[in-house]
Amino acid sequence: MRPTLDLKPTAANLKHAQRLREQILFDIKAGQFNLAEFFPDYRNVEVSKSTHRSFLQWAELWGQLSARSLENSTIRIYKRHLKAYWVMPFGSLLPKQITHEKVLAHLAYLATSRIHPVSGKLIKPLGRKTQNNILIPLRGVFELICKSDPYVKDPTDGIDNLKVQKAQPDPFTAEEVELILAEIKDEVLSDYFEFACFAGLRISEQIALLWEDVDLRQGTVVVRRARVLAEDKERTKTGYEREVELNARALAVIKRQRARTQAKGIYVFLNPSTGLRWNDEQEQRREWVEALRAAKVRYRPPKECRDTSVTLSLMAGADPLWVAKQHGHSVTVMMKSYARFIPRADKGRNLEAVNAALKLADSAVNPQYAEFQKEKSAPKGA
Repeated sequence: MRPTLDLKPTAANLKHAQRLREQILFDIKAGQFNLAEFFPDYRNVEVSKSTHRSFLQWAELWGQLSARSLENSTIRIYKRHLKAYWVMPFGSLLPKQITHEKVLAHLAYLATSRIHPVSGKLIKPLGRKTQNNILIPLRGVFELICKSDPYVKDPTDGIDNLKVQKAQPDPFTAEEVELILAEIKDEVLSDYFEFACFAGLRISEQIALLWEDVDLRQGTVVVRRARVLAEDKERTKTGYEREVELNARALAVIKRQRARTQAKGIYVFLNPSTGLRWNDEQEQRREWVEALRAAKVRYRPPKECRDTSVTLSLMAGADPLWVAKQHGHSVTVMMKSYARFIPRADKGRNLEAVNAALKLADSAVNPQYAEFQKEKSAPKGA
């Protein structure tokens, strides 16, 4: 049922209705019609209110509703993206005023170098990966909008992610690891990075490790939680817990940590400067940078300690399936990202196995060929 005016059909009321109609048509044409303003008691006014939220209001609502499905640390990052890149140009607009062309034009603007209008400093263009990342919350906001108002067209439809060259693992060699550890003067911090290089946990997993997750008799730890941006998460990045078998170097660190931290509380690794928990990798970055500089080792971020653990295991000849399980990788990721390190591990064993199989096959299929090979390999003059 359409909204009506509860007025008697007098000449004055008819003129009032005509003026009201003209104002409504004008507002509709201008894209600013608000049903609640003209008919506050109409039964569908709540539905109408949702169609008159600004993009900023929708973005704030999406941030609140996302708490059910996204980690708080992820929501914080997405909110920063929305505020930094989308609220400024689109915040005051209604969703239907934000077109596909406007979104593309703004992305093109962000992808070019420009001068800051106030500071006069050069602003670097956004990289391809960052452009992809800032589209994630924008798509989320418009997914919510379009489900609430089917008359709004999603302006992000047809905007595909840009292709990004994925960085390959850049691990440290065994020699580089020893040089770095020797330059870290604080033995507690040195042990922290030694464990990172030889156990291979993600940084977020290592700083969240509890003593209840450690089994010294079995020489294992169970990875089941993480800590990101100073917030605990009762799940790992992959959503699966895993048991990690500790090699001799990693187990030795855990035994030394037992004397340092087990009596102090539940956490295995503590910040030696504060005696409190680590919050994230940024807290160790200064010491890490200084150690690499002193060791004259090419800089790589601390996350490469994990890649170092993977590659050292593969190059030692460990089964790739076991290595994948240890580090929480899928077999697909293991073979795609680390395949180049596997040939160094077999030390000719794989080729020997193939050659042995070929000899057996040739002997079975062609006995004369087998006899020929036997004569060929016999010492001359025998």
